Amino acid sequence: MKVRERACMERRWTWEFDVPRRRLWKYVADTDWVNRHAGLPPIEARYEPLLDGGSRRIARFRRTPFTIEWEERPTVWRVPEFFEIERRYRRGPLARFFARTTLEATQRGTRVTVDVTLEPAMAGVRAFLPLIARRGRRGADRAFRLAAVLAAADVRASGPADTTELGAFARLAEADVRRDVVAALANHVATAEDRELAAMRPYELADRWKLSRRETLRAFLHATRLGLLNLSWNVLCPGCRGATPGFDSLEGLQHGYHCDSCNLPFDPQFDRSVEVTFDARPLGRRAEPELFCIASPQRSDFVHAQAVIPPRGQSRLALDLERGSYQLTAIGAGSAAFVASDEEPALALTAALTLHGMAAGQSIRSGASAIELTSELDREVLVRIEAGRWPDTLATAAQVTALEEFRQLFSSQVLAPGFEMSIQTMAVLFTDLMGSTAIYTRTGDAPAFRIVSDHFEVMREIVSTYEGTIVKTIGDAVMAVFVDPAKCLEAALRFDAAVGRIDAGGEPLRLRAGFHVGPCIAMRANERIDYFGTTINLASRLQALAGGGEVTLARTVAESPAIAARLRSLTTATTLEPLELKGFPQRIDVVRICRQA
Repeated sequence: MKVRERACMERRWTWEFDVPRRRLWKYVADTDWVNRHAGLPPIEARYEPLLDGGSRRIARFRRTPFTIEWEERPTVWRVPEFFEIERRYRRGPLARFFARTTLEATQRGTRVTVDVTLEPAMAGVRAFLPLIARRGRRGADRAFRLAAVLAAADVRASGPADTTELGAFARLAEADVRRDVVAALANHVATAEDRELAAMRPYELADRWKLSRRETLRAFLHATRLGLLNLSWNVLCPGCRGATPGFDSLEGLQHGYHCDSCNLPFDPQFDRSVEVTFDARPLGRRAEPELFCIASPQRSDFVHAQAVIPPRGQSRLALDLERGSYQLTAIGAGSAAFVASDEEPALALTAALTLHGMAAGQSIRSGASAIELTSELDREVLVRIEAGRWPDTLATAAQVTALEEFRQLFSSQVLAPGFEMSIQTMAVLFTDLMGSTAIYTRTGDAPAFRIVSDHFEVMREIVSTYEGTIVKTIGDAVMAVFVDPAKCLEAALRFDAAVGRIDAGGEPLRLRAGFHVGPCIAMRANERIDYFGTTINLASRLQALAGGGEVTLARTVAESPAIAARLRSLTTATTLEPLELKGFPQRIDVVRICRQA
């Protein structure tokens, strides 16, 4: 062993860049991007499942005259300070590669230091280590300098400038898509690398461009309808948040997925882990870019720190956390939620891993602090400090299919027959046109049909404006769904006045509405996505309680922060009344927003 240690070669490389550390981190810690621009060959990756959870990551490539294969050890990192990569080779001239990349904040910007250790597989390779190191240094220099240029320009964070050259995307103007959004999308497709176009997330790009999320999603949907982009549905692993291979129709959605990386079975969640992404294959861009690194810290940007605890060992993680909720996760061993708070006096949080799971504290001081971990397990454990909230930058299936525009553009996108998807939270609204029978009697069938149809068009426009969709009409009643309950309320408050402006033969139209918020089931019905469950039944019953011009909702919904704030701002009266609804065992407190003036 001592002979092999003496045979190792160590090098230290240092760069100085005039860019802030956090901005540079998102490039340098994206090791797939770094390896690509360093000139390294693409790799093949596979996973070998471990009995205790997780997987062993194996990568390989061929570089004449060698086939290089290695086990990629779990990457250790702390954002935005450092990351460590270790490879233990199975085939090739090296036995081990280790690199620690440190980003140190300086007065001018950032100092990047890379400490490299190369261990040869046999004595005869020792003479070639300086050559391997020099090639590695040149590649790292090329990639890091490009990263500094991009970070300094903040290319990915700034919206592309408007331009008169929109190319094929100019056709989006016919769909009434905002020009600044079209320009941003056209510029992105023209200038981004293929890997950035392989699974585009509209909300992420909208935030980067500082544009409306909804308008950006509209641009992607219409571009797909025009044949400029492709749409895919992906299911995300709840552990690593990596995506399964995408499918182009919701009919491809199923139960029983498995993440090879985490060695974890899971089911999809319609409003959480099923998302829509887009690629530029119709424009000749590669949809499945080559892989250059199997373990990139930036690919897991929701992980603030990652470390390995040895068998029956201890570890101390120094942290610098902002206020908020977090998750301490030991892969295959347990997890615990905790909060970082300015008011919490404790500067350290203790956690213990046992055969029965994890026991940990619940709070820690925000800012400079630490987590002290001990393990009673006979195996090493990978531990992560993760963001406690699921990202809101995913355009989920529940959100997208609840948009009126999506249903119009992609009416064939439905779930497989008999396939049910649970949704944790959805706002479901019912409306009813008052006195429709009298309208037919007063005006005749043809004029009355026109009046009811005009009322549907007004309803559809309002529902679409507030990012909902009309699921179905039943006679002169409407069922609509919204992802955002506050927007559902806003739409409901505008219905009565809007339909009241329709010419109804001398008598003003009146509308009543009721909605509820809660879990439901999405499934295919009449070749459309429909919704079922207690939430839908209660919303229907609430609507039946309303009078003309009134909106009804349950007290539990009315007391949610966003709804309560809006109700306090209303000038119209609201009343609270306990009612017993048929089919519901418990009495329900109903809030009635009285008829608008």
